[in-house]
Amino acid sequence: MRERHRFWQRALRLLSLEIPREALSAFLDGEHSLHQEMWLRSLRKEKQQIDITTPLAEVPFVIIDMETTGFSPQQGDEILAMAAAKTLNGIVKERYFTLVCPEKAIPPHISALTGIQAKDVLHAPRLREALRSFLSFIHGGVMIGYHIGHDLSFLRHFLWKYYRTKWAAHFFDMQPMVKMILRCSCPTFDEALQYYEILCQKRHTADGDVEAMAKLWKVLLEELKQRNIETLRDLYAALSMR
Repeated sequence: MRERHRFWQRALRLLSLEIPREALSAFLDGEHSLHQEMWLRSLRKEKQQIDITTPLAEVPFVIIDMETTGFSPQQGDEILAMAAAKTLNGIVKERYFTLVCPEKAIPPHISALTGIQAKDVLHAPRLREALRSFLSFIHGGVMIGYHIGHDLSFLRHFLWKYYRTKWAAHFFDMQPMVKMILRCSCPTFDEALQYYEILCQKRHTADGDVEAMAKLWKVLLEELKQRNIETLRDLYAALSMR
């Protein structure tokens, strides 16, 4: 009877924190602290905290990149590495990087592309653990990346799988910005780096690509400013008209 009483006390607290009903089963196993519950609540409300009238120079943009075993988390592809950089007015303030130990063997062609071997991830955290620290790092910022849809598809999939929570943060893709500025059809990341003469010493690594994206983002901020695109609202409007 006492255990059942504690169960319902915990369930009511989760509901009071606005954790969705369908997520309760993921949190009533006794493994999640009140701190983690509050963290999830803040994630769900994060979108409301960003004022679109804020000048781009004052927005905390967080550049993200992931290395994965494929393109579809729904088909069993996994995350191998995650990197992020907190920036303000184009200046990197803090960096994050972790390898992730996958559930299945790393395909040989992915090891050849990323350089990540089985021995490299042997002592790396599992995704459930790594995801918590990654989300805590990027929390509060506006996500940005090149072809960021790939990274967000994995983030959303595993956030729902492990926490039954939907991702609701602001984000931008650099690719449409480069397309708008350069007036070219569909620039790849490599083409954008080549145009702006940015060297990426560790291409196809999460931390290396984030480092290159940070340099690109600093240049793009100046390009946007020259076009009188100075706030989040201006950026949304400009991208919607391209």
